[in-house]
Amino acid sequence: MAKTKSSQLGVIYMLHFHQPYRHARHYVGWTEDLLDRLERHATGHGARLVAVIWQAGIGFTVVRICEGTRHAERAIKNAGGAVRYCPACTPHPWNGHWSPLTSEFLPRSYANPTGRR
Repeated sequence: MAKTKSSQLGVIYMLHFHQPYRHARHYVGWTEDLLDRLERHATGHGARLVAVIWQAGIGFTVVRICEGTRHAERAIKNAGGAVRYCPACTPHPWNGHWSPLTSEFLPRSYANPTGRR
């Protein structure tokens, strides 16, 4: 039986925006290839929200990752309150669905070279 995207394991990640864009301060996504997806976000070719913040001259930092499915990503998004889980916003962030940070490349920051605002 073939795995569907909702049951396929990948990486769930949280981006913290270097400054808020309207109401948004974070983005949570899922991918099979994290480094490729981050590169797409950093060139303005990822999710629409991240492309918009990039056009506004706002960079981002990867602050959380964990292994999971699209279904788990949706549960994290539906739970809301990303600020509670963000180590850049909260001195003692909750873990919730997130595994503790263990990756050697985190946090990884992507500064927007245009710096437009």
